[in-house]
This record gives sequence, structure tokens and C-alpha cells, in this order.
Amino acid sequence: MKISRLMVLSVATSAGFLALALAYSQAGNSFRAIGLAGDNERVTGMYCMSVKSCVIATEVFGGAGHLYATDGQKITSTILTGDEKLAASLGTIGEIGFLGFSKVGNQLIAQVNGAGASFVSASGDFSKATSWSALKIGSVSGEGTFGLNQQMGFGQKDDRWVSFTFRMIYDSTDAPSPGALWSPLWSPVEPSIPSNFADLKKAEPALCDSDPGVSISPHLTQAAYVAPNLSLILYPAGARNQRGSDTPGVCISSDGGKRFYHVAFPDIHDDLGPLGVTCITANRCFAYGGVDNAPESAFVYFSNDALKGKDSSWSKAKLPTLREDSKFRSVFFAPDGLNGWLVGSSESSSPLLFSSTDGGASWKDVTSSIRALAQGARLHSGYAFDATHVWVGGEHNTLLTLGN
Repeated sequence: MKISRLMVLSVATSAGFLALALAYSQAGNSFRAIGLAGDNERVTGMYCMSVKSCVIATEVFGGAGHLYATDGQKITSTILTGDEKLAASLGTIGEIGFLGFSKVGNQLIAQVNGAGASFVSASGDFSKATSWSALKIGSVSGEGTFGLNQQMGFGQKDDRWVSFTFRMIYDSTDAPSPGALWSPLWSPVEPSIPSNFADLKKAEPALCDSDPGVSISPHLTQAAYVAPNLSLILYPAGARNQRGSDTPGVCISSDGGKRFYHVAFPDIHDDLGPLGVTCITANRCFAYGGVDNAPESAFVYFSNDALKGKDSSWSKAKLPTLREDSKFRSVFFAPDGLNGWLVGSSESSSPLLFSSTDGGASWKDVTSSIRALAQGARLHSGYAFDATHVWVGGEHNTLLTLGN
């Protein structure tokens, strides 16, 4: 497949960047910090029902993560704590963390790290602890188990659910519950799922043979994308510490995870494939990377036709001059699909924040708007309720908000 540079929305102008910069500078509309009650938490995800009602996910290295409620001014309550008591109720030991959210239908699902057999979800008012439940997701057919796995996404269509976890994708015709039965669906590295993967690969060489998961510390917050209706599932290929022989690019499925096909990024080499992926519409998706001592690994690719699967086209976004050891860890957009943000870090532990006004075809460095509030903090997450109400999160209890 030929990688082509796509035509994108014509609003990619310097005037657009100026408008966004003016929004940052308006009185009362600059980033500010919100304090967390926990000790040295990493903010991994956000979801808002309104500009005054949001939930925040965190994890703590060697400790218990939290789900918090906030009104945009302060943390208003602790919804859930991933302590040993919660872990025991989910059939595991130790403490667990939370790695962002999946929204499936009317349910908000908190992705759990450290208890793969769990289903932590809410319906109704997500800011209230009474709306949340934590239960066992079910069991795996045969002799398999979910173990202490990292959850990366959920999706559902008709009577079929898919759970994307580190190195294994499962599906079930039961809704997540203690009595649900799940079957391993895809994990092409030995021992491979499907079991006849070698024969399938011979018949279709474009099939992905990369692990569904990349081992990077700290845990990635956009390690995979699962469309809520299963129309598209996406994960990185050819990344550092990822098993498999695929060259850098993406593994993409448009059949609900039954088959994944490799789309290569030909100007990315060695083991410098993307570390994160996400989609902002059914067709518009992003893949990005960044590891230490490899300047060529800090890139952003985008597609306007991702639903074409193996025939989709991916283009490299235009980036500003990068600081040393720049690494991208999350990309997110306002509902308008034009105004977006890209977070990560540069040098050893300095924050990084880029913005886009043209749907992600080009980016501008706006780190100066948050640097004083996030000194020494690598950024890992973000959320935009709209173009002027934005959240950014990272290490060392870093939770920043714009427009509240």
C-alpha cells in the first residue's frame, strides 16, 4: 500500500493558531492547577459530562490509584480507591490503578491495571460514587485467565463484547458480569491466537504478527483504540519492546478484531514504531511515538480513511522543531475535530504540550502555557470538552485545567 500525503481541512492557517493563542491569554482562561489528595499520583485520564462535572483516573507506582470527581475548581470527592480491599473483591491481590476511560453506550468504563478480570463502570451521573460498580468481568474459556493484566479498551455491538488487554484480545456474547464467558480472539505471537495463525499468515501476508501491546514504563494511556461499536480496532506495530516482526506502522481491524492487517510507515525504521494510537471519528485516526535517544521516533501520523483497514492511507503531520528527547504520550481533540492537543515530555522530565487547529495535520508548541505549573512532570493524558475547556494530566499529581 502506498502512503500518500492527504488533503486536510483548509482551516490550517496561522490565523487559526493565533485564535487559539488568544484564547489562552484571555483573562480567567489560562491553565491552572487542581490539587490531588493522593501521594505522587499519575493522572491517566479524564471524562466530562459538563464543564463543571468531570471524573479523573490515576495510578500510583506501587500503590493504589483513584477515581476522583471534580467540578473544575477542586476535587469534590473520591469515587473509588484501588486498594487491597477493592482488589480482593475483584479476585486479585495487591493494589490496582486506573488508566483512563472507555465510553460504550451509556456506560463509562474505567480501564484497570492490575486486575484484568474486573469491570469497573458507571451509568447515570458518573461523578457520584453510587453510580459506579466494580465486579468480576467473568472467566476465560479453557485454561486461560485474565491475570493481573492491563485493560486497554472495550467495545460492544449487538450481543458481542470485545475486551482489549495487554497482549491478548477477548470477545464474548455475554455482557461483562461474573457469569460471562470470554474467548481469546487475537494474539499472533506464539502461542498464537488463532491457533492456525501461521497458515493464515501464509495465505494473507499482510496480517499483523505484532503483539497487541507495547511494554513501556510507565504504562501507556493510549496503547490501543477500540471503537465503542467495534467498527475499528487499532494498535501499534514495530514498536520498541513489542514482540513480532512487523515493521513500524499500525495493526488495524475493521471486522471487530477477528483479523488485523499491517499498514507500514515506510520512513520509520528499526523498532521505532508508534507507542500510542487513537481515533477522533470513525475514519480519522492518529499514531504517534517517541523514545529516548532517538529523535526520529517522535512523530505523528494521521489517517482520514482508517475504515479501509489495510488499504487505509496514513500521512505524517507537520511538527515544530523538537527539543531533545521529545516523546508523545496522548493526543486528544475537541468535538469540533479541529482543535487538538498533544502531550508528552522532552529532555528528561520536562512537560510538552502542542496544539493544532487544523485537525492534527500540523502542530504548534504551546508548552509555555503550562510549563510553570508542571515543572519536572511528564504529561500522559488530556481531554477537551470543547475548544476552550481543556484538561491535561501527568506525573507528580499534575492536573491542569483550562477554561473552568
